[in-house]
Amino acid sequence: MTFRPWMVAALSLGTLAAWTPAPPAAHRYKLDVKTVQVVNLAALGQGEQRVEITGSGFVTVSTADSAGGQTVKVVLDSLQLSEGSPIPADQVKTAAGATWTGYRAVNGRVNDLKLTEENPVASTIEGVLQQLFPPIKTGTGPGKSWTDTTETQRNGSIAIRTVTNFLTSADTYNGAKVTKLAGASSSSISGSQESPQGTVQIEGTGSATSSWLVGADGTCLTSTYNGTQSLQVTVAVAPEPLPLTVTTEGSASLLK
Repeated sequence: MTFRPWMVAALSLGTLAAWTPAPPAAHRYKLDVKTVQVVNLAALGQGEQRVEITGSGFVTVSTADSAGGQTVKVVLDSLQLSEGSPIPADQVKTAAGATWTGYRAVNGRVNDLKLTEENPVASTIEGVLQQLFPPIKTGTGPGKSWTDTTETQRNGSIAIRTVTNFLTSADTYNGAKVTKLAGASSSSISGSQESPQGTVQIEGTGSATSSWLVGADGTCLTSTYNGTQSLQVTVAVAPEPLPLTVTTEGSASLLK
């Protein structure tokens, strides 16, 4: 029995003749991610099943000012998974060119990155893409703390409620003064999704830590993420819920 990991204005010619807007700002990042999924199949007379995906990729992020916030576009330039990945190499190649769009609010948060065309390989890195957008208002300096609560959905029907405590401090990046943002969160997870085994019910909790180095204009310079989800998975073929643990490590660094 196998579980897949579940883990992102038109202008008239007359206007253009009088005014040409600046092109959207673009940044390129290197991403590294590692996801380990361990499911205990003792209820089915089997042992633990472990799936590990480790990889790296490059993305280009473009933003443009809009309605007090920013429109966001993320393009996956390339993705490479380590040897032994459960995803075939030819499928990994199809992820190149995948594009997400979204809106970044004044508080820096991108609530929903939408993949413009469905791609199951590209969708596995959506959680890491959120790390490219520090949830902080531009101009926020060191010595600030606050709590943020968010409610999101994954795979259409898995609800995740997350409470995060944030703290800012002073740091440096390439000799320049920047703001460091650190976050520690706890989550409740509940919902269902479809699988080859039928409808899968998922209940559980999660915890994570994140950190960002943020430029004066709100740009992510570097980020790291470490998270764990402890879940109970109910499927029709199992007499009792199956314990599932998912751990994720990710990092991003600005290239230009």
